[in-house]
Amino acid sequence: QDVEEMVNVKDAVLSCAAAEDKDGWQYLFPVKNAVLRSRLALRCLDKWPLDVCLEILAYCISGLGIADELKASLQSRKKELQVYQKILNVQDEPLWNDWQDLKKACTDDPQAVMNIILKAKDYELCEEWGHLYPVPREDLINLHREHLLHLLEMGDMEKALQLLQRIEDPGICLAISERCLDQHPNLAASHFLADYLTAHFYVNLTTTRRHEIQALYMGSKVLLTLPELSRVNYFHLSSKPLLMLEQLLMNMKVDSVAVAVQTLHQLLAGQEIGFTVEDIDNLLSKYAEKALNFPFALKEKRSGVTISASPRDRSLQQNLFPQEFVPPEKPPPKQQWIPDDTEKICMVCKTERFTMFNRRHHCRCCGRLVCSSCSTKKMVVEACRENLSRVCDQCYRYYNR
Repeated sequence: QDVEEMVNVKDAVLSCAAAEDKDGWQYLFPVKNAVLRSRLALRCLDKWPLDVCLEILAYCISGLGIADELKASLQSRKKELQVYQKILNVQDEPLWNDWQDLKKACTDDPQAVMNIILKAKDYELCEEWGHLYPVPREDLINLHREHLLHLLEMGDMEKALQLLQRIEDPGICLAISERCLDQHPNLAASHFLADYLTAHFYVNLTTTRRHEIQALYMGSKVLLTLPELSRVNYFHLSSKPLLMLEQLLMNMKVDSVAVAVQTLHQLLAGQEIGFTVEDIDNLLSKYAEKALNFPFALKEKRSGVTISASPRDRSLQQNLFPQEFVPPEKPPPKQQWIPDDTEKICMVCKTERFTMFNRRHHCRCCGRLVCSSCSTKKMVVEACRENLSRVCDQCYRYYNR
């Protein structure tokens, strides 16, 4: 009994010494009573250095005979101090002398603290910090938005979904997802967000907004069917799939149009997004009519001679009215070829009109746009990777006279 009383007296003296000043932490370790030691630690932590606090808390948590409630308080304080430690480690220039200053700043100027964490792009730390202090709703939305965009840009869709699932407030979750989508992220991210919003917030969206998101979802699906190198040319139309389809038709991407139409037909089943399968069919009919509407029997009169625009008669025309063409001394590089959209008629025969089915070709020797009938030959061209390159008939005749 005397020994037990002596231990109690000793613990009381050590406790007084520990609570006395900022260096008193060293007297806490010899305290035998685990409950007394733990309560004293929780009471005096604000006086001691960060590393010491974390060590003392770990020691107290490992003590025997501590009630669950007291242990939970110790673990909560330890988690809080670990967040302070991470924030102090990410700052470029020391803004706070110690964790106590940082704790005060978290209450007095939370925006400054959040900016430091966001600057370091440590979004998980920002989320941990947000659990410790009441963050204004708008700031919380911006915080989660930055985090979600970061994960989507990294291509980590699984973590992005986990982040959205951790957010308890559905209103915040909806706001974050919509704002991320409005920033027009990359193709995969846009597809993820459109899919998520349609699956989880369909009834919360206005009809107009629902149509926009569903159109973006379908547009991203169509984009994914295009060759990877071509996607960048149509990405700006991802929210307007019908316009994207028209652009493909105008650029005579017949194979891509076929796949796009099939994809849209499948996605439009039972959906209302502002256009229908009938609109697609009308668009196809319009461009099919344009493709067939070209002058297949154009007549030209020269010196009283009527000449047809058929390939055989064009050859006759060239014999009757020879026009000497001199190719450039050196074949032009690809970036100096005549652009596709500048000429609608073959630059050799001057009669054949380019259409969806009558494609334009570039002569590798002179860079002009010519029809297939006027580019039937191949030959070796300087600086071309192919052994034999496609050239117009005029260049071929010039070099093989």
